[in-house]
Amino acid sequence: MFKNWFRRDSSEKYKMGCGSSFDASDGPRTVVIFGSTGLLGGAIARRLLQEPFLYKVRCVTRRSSSEKARQLAEHGAVIVNADLGETKSLEKALEGADIMFLTTHYWDERNKEKEVIKGLNAIDAAIQCGVKHIIFNGSENVKKIIGKECNHLDSKSAIEEYIREVDNPSVDVTGLNHVMPEVTTNDIGINFTILRLPFWLENFYSVFKPHKLKHAVYAVALPLEGCELDMMSVEDVGEVIASILRRPRQYYGKTLNLSAEALSMENIVDTFNRHFDNRKFTDPKIRVKDMEKFQFPGAKDLAAMFEFYQSGEAVRDIKLTRKLNPHAMTFDRWLSENRDKVEEALREAN
Repeated sequence: MFKNWFRRDSSEKYKMGCGSSFDASDGPRTVVIFGSTGLLGGAIARRLLQEPFLYKVRCVTRRSSSEKARQLAEHGAVIVNADLGETKSLEKALEGADIMFLTTHYWDERNKEKEVIKGLNAIDAAIQCGVKHIIFNGSENVKKIIGKECNHLDSKSAIEEYIREVDNPSVDVTGLNHVMPEVTTNDIGINFTILRLPFWLENFYSVFKPHKLKHAVYAVALPLEGCELDMMSVEDVGEVIASILRRPRQYYGKTLNLSAEALSMENIVDTFNRHFDNRKFTDPKIRVKDMEKFQFPGAKDLAAMFEFYQSGEAVRDIKLTRKLNPHAMTFDRWLSENRDKVEEALREAN
């Protein structure tokens, strides 16, 4: 699919090699984190900054003067200005790096093609710079599974596919021969780990915050239609990454399907009601087809996401997640620790 996207130099500095390994005696490894001022990248940066003898954390952002960037810098991060749309800036950001964590963002421009191109730019730059391990926040191909576009997940699936094609030693490189005749199948191979995340608990104080029906009564509007929803706090992904980096070889070429727990709407609503005794939370029992008709931007994408969640194809592994992070929060604990943020979101919903 992506033969025409290859834009690489076949020189020695470019090759990763599947035998790459890390030795703690070599000193701290440099980890480049994209999206570091966002929820996911920020959680990973904060966790790795706790171990300065193991990691040099380089945070990539387009807003180096932001308050979040300043806070990361105060804790020891090197802040680098770079743009996923600008290849030269990416190569500068990744120069000398050992590990790259990449997450891409659809919702800024709501343009799937642009998100894919930006992801491919980062992968190419990482390979060009000799990065030893790429960790990517990916997804299943939702359109292939349910037959409906889910742009914010399908874009990540396309980037995943590119990573796998680059890594596949049997990939057909015939199409490259006229550009790089010396390239063979042995030149293609990278160390990568794919994460597939579940529903973020942080959605409950942002895009999926309960909305007010009347005084002190709120609806938790998730179209689950009797299914359980895998969920996890983004903050807990930081420890997952730290666990992967302690034994990177064990996770080369692996797709890790993460979830801290799976809950029904009844469980979710009951938990809200236990934590907010001055309010009542209800399940409005909305359906996917109801959400498809909502008028806000991205409604059809989010409806497709929930239809995918209902399909049974969004398989997540709670046991693996708790192996990687034994302290991953349940929704009950998360709500207890984030009550203030949810309270603020509810006040905004008034």
